[in-house]
Amino acid sequence: MTEALVLSLTLAAAPAADGEQAFRSRCAECHTVRALQRTLRKRPAAGRAAYLEGFLPKHYAPDAAERKAIVEYLAR
Repeated sequence: MTEALVLSLTLAAAPAADGEQAFRSRCAECHTVRALQRTLRKRPAAGRAAYLEGFLPKHYAPDAAERKAIVEYLAR
């Protein structure tokens, strides 16, 4: 029982996957990087990250660290 708790806490504390991997696991089934970057370029640069931060929690990326990695990956 203790080992399961330690493993659970370790996994929760582990750093989020890099943005590319997070994108592949959460987004790539339906979206391409190119298409999302085209969509983002239509928005003011200063608001792109905020747009994604508002969109992703409701769109299969509920984890804050994972969202941050995806936003950084798409904003490159």
